Amino acid sequence: MTRKNKEQPAMSNNTSSNTNGKPQKRLIIITGDKGGVGKSTFARAIFQLYINKNLPCVAYEADLRNPQIERYFQKDYRPIIRYIDIFHRGGADDLLINLDESDCPITLLDLPAQSGCFFESYVKELAFFEVLKTEINCRVTMVSVISRVLDSINVLEKLRELCKDQVDYIVVKNLFHGEEEKFERYNDSSLRQNMLAEGLIELVMPDLFYKSYDFLDRHALTFNEGQTHQETNIVIKSRIKSWVAEFEAQIKPAFNFLGFDIQPDDCYYPAVVEKSKELRENEEKEKAKNQDANLPSEDIAA
Repeated sequence: MTRKNKEQPAMSNNTSSNTNGKPQKRLIIITGDKGGVGKSTFARAIFQLYINKNLPCVAYEADLRNPQIERYFQKDYRPIIRYIDIFHRGGADDLLINLDESDCPITLLDLPAQSGCFFESYVKELAFFEVLKTEINCRVTMVSVISRVLDSINVLEKLRELCKDQVDYIVVKNLFHGEEEKFERYNDSSLRQNMLAEGLIELVMPDLFYKSYDFLDRHALTFNEGQTHQETNIVIKSRIKSWVAEFEAQIKPAFNFLGFDIQPDDCYYPAVVEKSKELRENEEKEKAKNQDANLPSEDIAA
């Protein structure tokens, strides 16, 4: 199993030439461009670890038709889940604006399938990576989740042509699609050899048994909630707990590229959860108020 040791020099030249005194931030972009490769599962797991470790993060949904992070996390973390429309010009501008104005050290962006050409237009029109580097002091990590098919290699090659040495690269082999050695098209590719020589980090994402995965999906639960839900059982709980632990162990070679080197903030997520609770309560009050307003006058009198 080939890995880039985290002590080796980073791949990109995305080092700080920033002179505006802003603290360095990290933007993690989860991509794959093909549907079903597992990028949203990776994004959900990373977001869960940020929460568990009290590492402040803002998560962006770019798939407005199927917003996975929103579906699983919005109950308790709605204030830090935001939305952009990568498919329409100007629809993703808030990402750059918020990166500039926010103090949050980690930003997570889950790109939808088939968004590659739209993301490319966005990057080129705004000189995106250069602005992040020189104006915002933000390093970028491109996480490419792959399956065993040739298209995954083609998508990765196009990504490298676009980003060049302006970002740090991580490739994630999703073991749902087979054992690591079965990723032969990728393993034997010259693209892989070239990127490894330049500092690519390779990771694997463990396969979560389908019954546990389906349980989370059916009830729209986070990985933490799946271990405490009233309908869970000891087998489901154990598998989810073990999977999260294995996921964390597998991504350790890329901890710095994924923002795990920042200082924890024990107050950040409790404040977010409290704000989410306040929003829910206000919505429930407003809903009850509207229902009362729509009652016939004789019902109110009674």
